[in-house]
Amino acid sequence: MIPTSSTFVLASLAISLLCWGTWANTQKAAGKWRFELYYLDFALGTLLAALLGAFTLGSMGDGFSFEDNLAITGKRQMVLAAVSGVIFNLGNMLLAASVSLAGLAVGFPLALGMAMIVSVTWALVVSPAGSVGLQAGGLGVIFASVLLVALAHRGQRLEARAGKRPDSGLKATLLAVFGGTLLGLYQPTLSQSRTGDLGLAAYGATVFFSVGVLLSTLLFSLYFMNLPVQGEAVPLRHYWKKPHGQHVWGLAGGALWAFGALALAIAGSAAPEFKAGPAVTLAIQYGSGLVAALCGLLIWKEFAVASGAVRVRLILGLVLFLGGVLLTAFGRQTA
Repeated sequence: MIPTSSTFVLASLAISLLCWGTWANTQKAAGKWRFELYYLDFALGTLLAALLGAFTLGSMGDGFSFEDNLAITGKRQMVLAAVSGVIFNLGNMLLAASVSLAGLAVGFPLALGMAMIVSVTWALVVSPAGSVGLQAGGLGVIFASVLLVALAHRGQRLEARAGKRPDSGLKATLLAVFGGTLLGLYQPTLSQSRTGDLGLAAYGATVFFSVGVLLSTLLFSLYFMNLPVQGEAVPLRHYWKKPHGQHVWGLAGGALWAFGALALAIAGSAAPEFKAGPAVTLAIQYGSGLVAALCGLLIWKEFAVASGAVRVRLILGLVLFLGGVLLTAFGRQTA
């Protein structure tokens, strides 16, 4: 099932923006449930949602189904999709670690800002398109927004120390920056898995990507559990000690992310006359960072006790983030 109209494409992109901008609220809603344990459920939820999409929407209609695609897809393409999931997953786990320390309003703008800088720079080097000057200017604005958000977080930390409240330290900023760098690197590998006559379609690519996420989580989680970013080491047996209802948050977060990824892939599968331009796709993909940051500010009140100067710094950083995304997207679209 693929888009057959421009309205269908825009609806898919809107779903992607909503899902990618809100999935991390489930991590916040999980409360004191350690992110290392939450992420095990997240990875499982990602694969379950991808399989659900593949065997429902991916198998409906008279066209080329998910099963048909698997029958002809090359093993190399399957491996590439899974490898891209591994690259993404390490970056996303670092983002989740940053969110557990500093919240959505800090982790997402920093991580997705860095991801956009890396991703667009790679695209400009490998396959230049649009106005290089506008895109470079947009990335400069994004970099300025990253600095402002980092400075706002620093101000928040200093005020927390002065008020003798626990603070996240510089660690949260570094985790988001390194995580964002990895998040900017997985797209080329995923794109390779979808090219050529043996390439994966949207549903198949999302499934094998999610397989890479789940398998790598089993490995990466052991590292984070034994060398945690905060607090004491957490034994794996603690995963089974919580009530079953606690696991719903991670499963829901993974499902939201997977549905967002699938919606974006479906929009990209539309016929050329219905496809959204690269500007819209880029804005949706990275604009989710602003949606997540606003959730942190408005829903979770993450900067409620910060001074006015710190909040102004953060808001200005978010405004620059939005401006940088739009400027870069417009530059990508411009011939």
